[in-house]
Amino acid sequence: MDISRRGLLTLGAVAGLGAGTLGFSKRLIDLVPLTHRGRKALHPIYGNSNTPEWLHDAASGKLVPNPQWTLRHTVDLQCHSECGLRVKIDRKTGRIQRIIGNPYHPNTLSEYTAVNTPLIDTARLPGTVCARGNTGIQSTYDPYRVLVPLKRVGPRGSGQWKPIRWDTLITEVTEGGKIFADTHDQASQDLDVLGFRGLYAKRNEPMDPNAPEFGQRTNGFVLQGGRLVGTRMTFAQRFGSTFGSVNVFDHVNECELSHHIAHQHVFSGINMTQPDVREAKFIIYWGTQPGDANFPMQTQGKYVAEARSKPDGLKYVVVDPKLSRGGVVGDRASWLPIKPGTDGALALAMIRWIMDNQRYNAPYLSYPTLAAAQAAGDLSHTDATHLVIVDPGHPQARHFLTADVAGLGASQAKGDDDRVVIDAASGKPAQAANSKTGQLDFSGQVNGVAVKTAFRLLKEAAQEHTIEQYAAICGIEPQQIMEVAREFTSHGRKVASTMYRGVVKHPNGYYNGVAVLLLNLLVGNMNWTGGLTAGGGGYPVNKGRYDIVGVPEAEGLAKGVIINREKFHYEDTSEYKAKVAAGQNPYPPKRPWFPLSFAMYTETLPSAIQRYPYGVDILMWQKATPLYSVPGQGNPAFIEAMKNPKNIPLIIASEIVVGDSSMYADYIVPDVSHLESYDLVDTFPTTLTKGTGVRWPAVSLTSKTPDGRHVCMEEFLIDVAKRIGMPGYGTKGIPDADGKYWPLNRREDFYLKAVANLVAAKGVEGDEVPAATAQEIAITALGDYHQKFAGTLKPEEWPVVMGCLVRGGRFQPHTGSRKGDQLAYQYTKPLHLYAEKTGTTRNSMSGAYFHGTTRWVEPTTALGKPLDQLDDPKDWPMTIITMKGALQSHSRLVSNYTLREINPGNGVHMAAADAKRLGIENGDWIWVVTPEGKRRGRAVVLEGIRPGVILFEVGYGHWGYGASNYQVGGKRVMGDAVRRAGIHLNPIMRRDPDVWQMSLMDLTGGSVVFYNTKARLEKEVAHV
Repeated sequence: MDISRRGLLTLGAVAGLGAGTLGFSKRLIDLVPLTHRGRKALHPIYGNSNTPEWLHDAASGKLVPNPQWTLRHTVDLQCHSECGLRVKIDRKTGRIQRIIGNPYHPNTLSEYTAVNTPLIDTARLPGTVCARGNTGIQSTYDPYRVLVPLKRVGPRGSGQWKPIRWDTLITEVTEGGKIFADTHDQASQDLDVLGFRGLYAKRNEPMDPNAPEFGQRTNGFVLQGGRLVGTRMTFAQRFGSTFGSVNVFDHVNECELSHHIAHQHVFSGINMTQPDVREAKFIIYWGTQPGDANFPMQTQGKYVAEARSKPDGLKYVVVDPKLSRGGVVGDRASWLPIKPGTDGALALAMIRWIMDNQRYNAPYLSYPTLAAAQAAGDLSHTDATHLVIVDPGHPQARHFLTADVAGLGASQAKGDDDRVVIDAASGKPAQAANSKTGQLDFSGQVNGVAVKTAFRLLKEAAQEHTIEQYAAICGIEPQQIMEVAREFTSHGRKVASTMYRGVVKHPNGYYNGVAVLLLNLLVGNMNWTGGLTAGGGGYPVNKGRYDIVGVPEAEGLAKGVIINREKFHYEDTSEYKAKVAAGQNPYPPKRPWFPLSFAMYTETLPSAIQRYPYGVDILMWQKATPLYSVPGQGNPAFIEAMKNPKNIPLIIASEIVVGDSSMYADYIVPDVSHLESYDLVDTFPTTLTKGTGVRWPAVSLTSKTPDGRHVCMEEFLIDVAKRIGMPGYGTKGIPDADGKYWPLNRREDFYLKAVANLVAAKGVEGDEVPAATAQEIAITALGDYHQKFAGTLKPEEWPVVMGCLVRGGRFQPHTGSRKGDQLAYQYTKPLHLYAEKTGTTRNSMSGAYFHGTTRWVEPTTALGKPLDQLDDPKDWPMTIITMKGALQSHSRLVSNYTLREINPGNGVHMAAADAKRLGIENGDWIWVVTPEGKRRGRAVVLEGIRPGVILFEVGYGHWGYGASNYQVGGKRVMGDAVRRAGIHLNPIMRRDPDVWQMSLMDLTGGSVVFYNTKARLEKEVAHV
C-alpha cells in the first residue's frame, strides 16, 4: 500500500486515539475531516460526500437547484407505512445516491408543506424518513436482484435455473403443454400443463357441475399477493376479473385481519381508526408501541413525542408482553406486561369497572340515531339502546328487533332507524327514528319476544368474570387495571384505546380486538379533537376522467367461491346441503369456511394441494413468501407437497430475487422494487387529513421486453392478456369519460390515467395541485418522461399530472385537520356494541353461532380443544411472540446491509428471571423447541419482557433471498452468510392438529395465529 508522508501523519494522529480503537481504525480514518484513509478529500467543504441538492447563489442570495442531481418524490414500501420519499439521482450515472423524506407528504412532517408550494421553496424543508426508508437504495441495488426471466431446469427447489427470453416466457406460460420437457426433472418432463390460453378457453365451464357456487374453471388461476396495495392491487384484480377468476388477493390474514374485521363490526365497515395523538390526554396502546410498528411508524412516534412534551400533554400506557426500546419513556408513560392473548380479559375488566362505577358516557350512549345525537350536539351514535332478540327459539334470534316484529307496524325505515328501543321518555317500545333517547340497561319482553339492549348484552358479558378473575387471566394486578380504567375515564373525550396485531393474532383475536375498541364507545370519543378518528381517507383514482377498473365485455365473468373459502357461508354450499339431505351431521367440513373474512392468504396453498374446495392450475406469487412468513407452513412435509408438480402444475413468481418461497417456483418474472414501480396509496387516519401518495419510478433496472418496456408484473399480465385475446387490453383498453377507448399496452397507460383521475377529483380548500413549472420539470427530469409517454394522456392533462408527480401525490393542507374541539372529518355511520352480522353467523367447524358481542373466549383449536390442554404448560412453559422492530420489520429488508451492520442478528429474547432459572446467560447458544420442531439461536437476556415469554424479531434466518447457493445458466451464485444469520421460528410454530397443514386460526376474524405457540428452551451443551 502506497501511503504518502502526509497520510502517515494522519494515521499517526488517529493512532493517538488509543489502542481500544484499533479494531475500528479504517472507519476512524474515514471520519477524519477532509480525508479518505489519509488521502485528501475530493471536496474542501463536502469531503467525499455528495454535493447537496441545492446550491447557494451568491448573486441573488437564493438557493438554486444543483444540476448534478435529479430529484423525484415517490412513496416508500420498506414497510407498510408508505411514507413520502425524496430520491436523489445522479444525472450522469442514473444511480440513486440518497433518500430523505418528501416534505409534501403528511407522514414526514407534522406540519407538512402545502402542495401549492413551488418545489424550489422546499429546499430548507426536508421531511424525515426512518432508517428503513433511507436504506431502500440497497433493496433496489441488491446484488441478488433477478433482472431477466428465469425458468427452472431441475426439480422445484433444486436451485437450478436458466435465463430465458421474454417472448419465450410469454409463449410457454400462455400456450402450456409439455413445457418442462427440457428440464432434468422426471416428475415434470411428461406433465401436460394447462397454460393461460387453455384455462381461459374454459371460462364458461363450471368448476364443479355438482357445486355451481364454485363458479367457472377460470377460478383455477390464483394470484397470491404478498405486497399488493393501492392501484397495483387494482391492476392485478382487473386482470383476474377479466380473466374470470375471483382469486386475486393479498396477505391481510397473515398480518392483521382480525384487527380489520373487529373494526368493521364495531365501526360499520371501516378497517382502521387511530387516535388524534397530538391533542389526546390519555391513550392505551394495545399490542403496539409508539415508534415501533403501526401506521405510520415514524409519524406515530413523532406525534407521541410532541404530545407528551406539552406541559399538560399526553400520558399513555402500553399493553404488551415486550417493552420496546423507545415505546415507554419518561414519567408520562407506563407498561403493562400482559400475558400473550389475554388482552380481551384486561379490556373486559376495564369495561366491567367502568360499568360498575357508571364512568361511561350515558347521555351519548342513549342516542338511538345520528339525528338524535346531532340534535343534542354530539357527533356520532351507537346501538347501545337497540334491542336484540335473545329468545333462541325465535326465527329472528340474535337479530336486532325491528318495528314489524315488535308489533309497531310495517315501516319504510331501514337499518338503524327501523330498530326498536325502549323510549326513555315514555318507557314504551318505539322505533329508533322516533325516539330522542333510549333506555340503556333493559332486559324484558316486547310483543312477547325476549329482548335485551346491546348495552345489557355487553354488561352481562363483562360480568361473566370478576375483575380479580380477569386479572388472574391476563397477569395484571387488579389495582393496576382499575387505575388505568379510572385514568381512561378522567379526560372526557380526549382519550383513545388503539391496537395493532399483538392483540388479534390469537384464536380469540377477534373478540380481544372488539373489547379493546369498545372502550372508545363507552366514552364517546369518535370525531372529537383528542379522541378517535377514521381519518380523511384518500381521493378517488379508479374513475373520473378515465375508468381504469371496468371492462364491460368481462362483466360478471369472475364469480364463485374464493379458493380460501372466504366471504361465503358453509351452510350455503352444495356439500352442506347434500350432507343434510343424506341425514349426516354436516359439521365439520374438511377445512374451515370464513364468511366474515377476506384475503385468507395463509389458506391458499394447503387448500390448493387438498383441492378443497377445488384445485389450482396456475398459481402466481407476487412478492409472496408464504413458506417463510406463514406460521408452521415452511415445514418439510409441506415443502415436499409444494415440490410435487401434480399438486399445482404451474407456479409463476413475480419477484425481485430468488426468494425463500419463489425458489420453489417454475418461472420467475422479474419485478420492480418500490423505487421502480407505480402505485397510488392513501394516507392513514393518523394524519387526520385527506391524501393520496403517488409512487412512480425514480430509476428502472430490469431488462426490457422486445418493444422496450421494463419487465415487471404489470407488463407480464398485459402481454398474457393480449396473447390470449382478453378484452380490456391492447388497442381497446381503458375508456375515458366521453366513451373513447385508450390503449392498454404498458403500465403507464394504466397508472398515469389514475394520476389524471387523482388531480381531477373533487377536493377541499388548499389541495389543488398546480401545473408543473419549467424549473420543476427540469429538477425532476420530467421532460424526457413526458416525451416518452405523451400519448398516454390528453395534452391538456399533462401539466397538472406532472405537477402531481413533482410533489409525489395530492395532500390536503395540515391546517384542515380540526375545527375547534371537533375533527374536520366526521365519521357518522353507526357504532356497534353488538355485531348482528357476527352473532347470526355460524362457526363452520362446530355449527355453533359466534358471539354478537365481545366476551372472554379461551383460545382453542379449530374443533374447540383449549390450547393449554393441547400443549401442557408444564411441558411447554414458554410462549413465542414476534416483534417488528424499527430497523427490521419485514423479510425483504435482508438485503439492506446498513441495517444489518447495526443489528446483524436477532436472537431469542427472554426475561432475566427465566434465564436465571434455566442457567442461561446472555449470548449463550440455546435451542427453541416446539411441538413442531426446533431452532438454534443466541439468548438475549433482558428485563423488558414478561417471564414465560420468548420473542424473536422478524426478518432474519433466511434460506432464500440470497442466503443459499443456486445456479443460473450453469453458473453458481454463492449465498451470503449475512442473510442466513439469526433465527426464524415461523416454520416451527404450532399447526392446528384438527386440520391438515393449517396454522392455528382465529375462525371468527380470520387471522392466522402468531402468538400462541408453546415452547421450551434447552441450553446447548458444549462438546469437549
